[in-house]
Amino acid sequence: MSFKNPFKKSFFDLKELVDSIQENLGCPTTIEDTNHRLHAYSSHEVDTDSARIGTIISQRVPEKVINRLWREGIIPKLMQSDCALRIPHIEDIGLRDRVAIAIRKDNEILGYIWIVEGVKKLNDIQLKLLKDAAIAATPLMAKLHQNLKRKEEHYQDLLWKILSGHYKSSKDIQEKFYELNLKIPDRFTVLVFRFDQDITRKIEEQISYLITTSQKITNHFLVIIDNELILIASPHASQSGDHAFEGFISYFTSEMANRFSISGVRGSLGTSYNDFGKAEMSYQEAVTVLKLKQDFPEELEDVFHFRQLGAFRYLNLMPKEQRDKRHEHPAIAKLEAYDSLHKTNLLKTLEVFIQQDSNMNDAAKKLFVHTNTLHYRIKRISEIGSVRLTNVHEKLGIYLDLNMRKMDKK
Repeated sequence: MSFKNPFKKSFFDLKELVDSIQENLGCPTTIEDTNHRLHAYSSHEVDTDSARIGTIISQRVPEKVINRLWREGIIPKLMQSDCALRIPHIEDIGLRDRVAIAIRKDNEILGYIWIVEGVKKLNDIQLKLLKDAAIAATPLMAKLHQNLKRKEEHYQDLLWKILSGHYKSSKDIQEKFYELNLKIPDRFTVLVFRFDQDITRKIEEQISYLITTSQKITNHFLVIIDNELILIASPHASQSGDHAFEGFISYFTSEMANRFSISGVRGSLGTSYNDFGKAEMSYQEAVTVLKLKQDFPEELEDVFHFRQLGAFRYLNLMPKEQRDKRHEHPAIAKLEAYDSLHKTNLLKTLEVFIQQDSNMNDAAKKLFVHTNTLHYRIKRISEIGSVRLTNVHEKLGIYLDLNMRKMDKK
């Protein structure tokens, strides 16, 4: 009697397929997409591992599990292999022995099948059957992928119109969302990322992967044009406030470099609002942060949020014609002349001192000098420039003058 392959047929949906895998291979099975969101799972015994339970409860693989699988090099191997891979147990993240295989269409990965192995391991014939199961999953995952892509295309145009101020009222925006059956978030922030290269389809998939798997933000909408990525997002339920966004920016830029070798990504965010009519404002705020970070990379190195810009928010408000006619604080010219004559750097010392909030220790470290040396320099600056360094308004005025000089030069 010839062997009949149970996966050489069409399946109605992914649920039918995972049940068939469990029935024929005797192991609990899950099917997830490329971003590790759960799409189907079979039943399991009471004593299954915590990684599987966490995946089923949250409908996606837990972030700590994904990060560990990347660190161990398991996901990269899975992405490169056409065959099933064995993953030995990793006790501290609650992962028992697994067998996994990628679901592919041509050279594109659509998702993964994961199997929890029991005491009796799968043999070569069963591993071959799992490869056939992945082939059977391909048309089902391709359909899901196509539906998602079609939905994205519908709202791309809408979002660009919102971000460019096309709609004049919140009511107009609400009506458009209703037409597309989209939910307006209760509160949101616009995040903007700039890449050093145009964002290709491949990079777009990598972006989507990091956003979905990070579980630091809830991404409502995503727009890409040329080298700019725009997200309209809220903090993830497990996070709180704008710290979640700043943490996500650091995570996103570092992981794009670490996992996908894409460096030089810069991120920012605007103010949070609950009125979608203000999405354009939040977007423009985030763009302003990126522009100023480019002009003042050292001063704004650790700044991501519009509200953190402080005095830098006002530099662009003064037209260049007025800046040319303005009267700088006289201390700047006096110190500049003194530095030129005596080969010193008192003007730079003053700038760093103000930048470090007049903290002697921090400023001395930044200038690579002893605090006693800095004390002497500050005394000379006060004498030569006739400047009162105990007056916050005077210091702020000098700092703005110095930075407007930099902006004019650029």
